[in-house]
Amino acid sequence: MGVRGLQSYILAKCPDSLIPIDLTGTSGVTKKRLIVIEGWSCLRSVYGPHMDFICGGQYQEFRASIRRFVNTFQQVANCELVVFFAGGVSQEERAEWARRKSHNRDTIGLVMQSLRQKGYSPDRKHFLPNETHVQVFRQVLLSCHVKVVSTPHSTGRAMLDYAHKNEAYGILANDSDFIMVNAPRYFSLHHLRISGNTISTMMIDRDKIAESLDLPLTLFPLLSCLLGNDIVSFELLEPFHSRLLALVDEEDGEGKKREVSDGLQLVGAVITFVRELEPEVQTDITGNISGILEKVNIFRKFIDAAYASVKDVSPTIPF
Repeated sequence: MGVRGLQSYILAKCPDSLIPIDLTGTSGVTKKRLIVIEGWSCLRSVYGPHMDFICGGQYQEFRASIRRFVNTFQQVANCELVVFFAGGVSQEERAEWARRKSHNRDTIGLVMQSLRQKGYSPDRKHFLPNETHVQVFRQVLLSCHVKVVSTPHSTGRAMLDYAHKNEAYGILANDSDFIMVNAPRYFSLHHLRISGNTISTMMIDRDKIAESLDLPLTLFPLLSCLLGNDIVSFELLEPFHSRLLALVDEEDGEGKKREVSDGLQLVGAVITFVRELEPEVQTDITGNISGILEKVNIFRKFIDAAYASVKDVSPTIPF
């Protein structure tokens, strides 16, 4: 889930926004720190790279890995964990959900092709958890006295609300949506490393991203909508993206070709578009939706919805 291509762009172009964090290195902390975790992404981290995933799963090893994960956070890092799982898909998110399911079928095809041709499991990047993995993960978490929350739809909004309401130390996830909103300390699951009694990761700093991109935080929700996310489908934005890329001067060289293939050029073009909006538009996004849509040609309700929810989270930074 998340904003299409944004996290990859930040990792490549905004390295100063990644702050190394040692969650076990805060000596003298007596109060437990609350960490809110996105369950599906965490499952992919906890299911170890040495475990088989083709034949259904190595569940004894999986249970042991979950217990080590929880014990290290609870006993060594003095953290309380709350893990969120999505219970369904909202009407607005179905198009993106269907696209990802189609992508999963393609991944399964690559796995089967590798088994037929090579006789062994393919690269770890093709790992797809099944429903049994999710159920085992929930059960072991509960047996470890970890609070598990199931949401009616996607977890992002519920995690954000819970984190603010309970003054969480941070959110541990792999979802660039949390870069776009005023989440309390967004820790990257992608960078999570647990070695012995040490837990390290990267905190992605929104303020440093805004500084690096020369883009106010108030424009982040608009950027999210124009890049494509769980609500605004990438297909809906294709004509707009094509027009933007047509304006970018073609340059030779492997670096430029690599940026195009990675989608970095598109993300950069959308960022430039948002940055160059007229000052009066930037200061009143919701009041200037019509003017923006004349340039973008997408439906008003998607951008409008992103800004309408600001009242529920923060009086200063919109989402």
